[in-house]
Amino acid sequence: MNKDGHLYSIVFTFFLTAFFTAILAVTQAVYLQVITANEADVHRRAILKVLNVPDDSFFQDFAANVSQQFLGESAVYVIYNPDGTPQSYAFPMNGQGLWGAIKGYIGVSADFSELLGLEFVEQNETPGLGGRIDEEWFKAQFSGIRITPGQPLVYGEGIDAVTGATSSSNAVLGLLNNTLEEVLALQEVLSP
Repeated sequence: MNKDGHLYSIVFTFFLTAFFTAILAVTQAVYLQVITANEADVHRRAILKVLNVPDDSFFQDFAANVSQQFLGESAVYVIYNPDGTPQSYAFPMNGQGLWGAIKGYIGVSADFSELLGLEFVEQNETPGLGGRIDEEWFKAQFSGIRITPGQPLVYGEGIDAVTGATSSSNAVLGLLNNTLEEVLALQEVLSP
């Protein structure tokens, strides 16, 4: 076969691509359980963070300390006080950012009056711009905010957007307001 011809280049490229694709597929299959476990750990850590549970030993006993309930298709995570009353709730939030999905969790007090925290587990915003939504200074400003039914959160009232990332900032605020609206609708079902 002539190494200078087009056919050789096409065949060589095909076999090289097939070889490296096979290596990648085998590697992914071998490490699938590790990948899945790591993804579950990311979600558990995010849930504990929005519930304001800093203790690493608590993470080790996640299943014993955090109750997972399903309301329709939505999962709700609850930490209980020693007397059996709910201490706080964590709710998943999913929505669209500028470049892709934004997924995370919010923490809400047991009486649904305060936002305890916000944590992202997935976002595809531009690094250095919209990706700054995952920085601690941005997420921290959502802790301790009073929740008032029918009154959405807005920037400028103790909450700052990311400079140069208006679309990503607005996407987060819209996602948060939509999630809070859904959460408040569940209040009667979850309240003791």
